[in-house]
Amino acid sequence: MKTIKGPGLFLAQFVGAAPPFDTLAGIARWAAGLGYTAIQIPTNERRFFDLDTAAESQTYCDELRGMLADLGLQISELSTHIQGQLVAVHPAYAPMFDGFAPPQVRGNATARQHWAIDQVRKGATASRRLGLTESVTFSGALAWPYVYPWPQRPAGLIDEAFGELARLWRPILDHYDAAGVNLCYELHPCEDLFDGATFEMFLDRVGNHRRCHINYDASHFIKQGLDYLEFIDFYHERIKMFHVKDAEFNPSGRQGMFSGYQPWLKRAARDRSLGDGQVDFKGIFSKLAECDYAGWAVYEWECCLMHPEEAARKGAPFIAEHIIHVTDKTFDDFAGTGADRTTTRHLLGLG
Repeated sequence: MKTIKGPGLFLAQFVGAAPPFDTLAGIARWAAGLGYTAIQIPTNERRFFDLDTAAESQTYCDELRGMLADLGLQISELSTHIQGQLVAVHPAYAPMFDGFAPPQVRGNATARQHWAIDQVRKGATASRRLGLTESVTFSGALAWPYVYPWPQRPAGLIDEAFGELARLWRPILDHYDAAGVNLCYELHPCEDLFDGATFEMFLDRVGNHRRCHINYDASHFIKQGLDYLEFIDFYHERIKMFHVKDAEFNPSGRQGMFSGYQPWLKRAARDRSLGDGQVDFKGIFSKLAECDYAGWAVYEWECCLMHPEEAARKGAPFIAEHIIHVTDKTFDDFAGTGADRTTTRHLLGLG
């Protein structure tokens, strides 16, 4: 068994215009002061991390790692969530997702997609230069508008969508393979990969690609009514990343999983700060330790109530207290009999 690494902090939700949240050095120093030992870096924030330069320059990557090491920090992984979202965009969402893209490709679906694919590929190259073995992304979505089967879906609609999704991602996965990096999809509502069944559909279509993996986040599962602990039993061999995020699901006579178009504060399914939701983190950390998960436990703050800085302050000790320093011996070793094979055979009546 291996001991999970952590605590780490995903920086995306903490980026801001005021110090210390306006520079990577500033936010890294702040995170280290809270007790985090690693940061997960969003690659769409150029003032924090220049993905284009990182993919080209080993010097840039070495200097970045050195700066963080001086603060007692490592990079856990790079995130291409925003760019991955744009690899596959249903036209209904194009006007909104255009805001994720640079101005020069907005309004041009083909140019936007080419830019996104290039960015995700650069995430692999940059990860290799940084000595990282995992990276996280979103799958994008073509079939999501048809998630509920009404009106009746035409035969072949979902197969066509997942076939196209695999066609887009297979060359990217090959690029990650060449870089020696696992690409971990965050299974998330509004992505075509949002649960175990959809991940299996995709995995089958990319030929069980050895670089196709999962970023495990129970918050997205509890809000769907999915058994997030049994999920680990099913998919632990593909779980290579772990977002520690809490959530709650409180269905009522007025709303359930879909939450009635309500704002986050009024939804039956909503995100909470660590320890304030319903996720069984003791169960999760135990299962992951049992399954030999050796990656990072990274806090992703999303909460409709608690201020992010307060949540981050509480998050580091919460994760540290849940990490199980795995044993290297069996608890009843003290009572070992020391019997040799001759004795063992005698005990079995084998002479």
